[in-house]
Amino acid sequence: LAPLPIGFAVFMVHLATIPVTGTGINPARSFGAAVIFNQDKPWDDHWIFWVGPFIGAAIAAFYHQFILRAGAVKALGSFRSDPNV
Repeated sequence: LAPLPIGFAVFMVHLATIPVTGTGINPARSFGAAVIFNQDKPWDDHWIFWVGPFIGAAIAAFYHQFILRAGAVKALGSFRSDPNV
């Protein structure tokens, strides 16, 4: 069932942004066009394809490690037996 909403989201992104910017949401496809059409400065608009995922991964790792996992460890502590008993 997941392919249907993912495909629809990709379709909607292209439908909304191709007339405005000629968008490409695939970095491999977009990098070639950036090099060909922006020979002077291909990284001006393309850096977000490479920096964005790393920043998102760092934020997700921080959130998982310090927010979700901390809550789970705290909740798990109430189920552990007391070693002093």
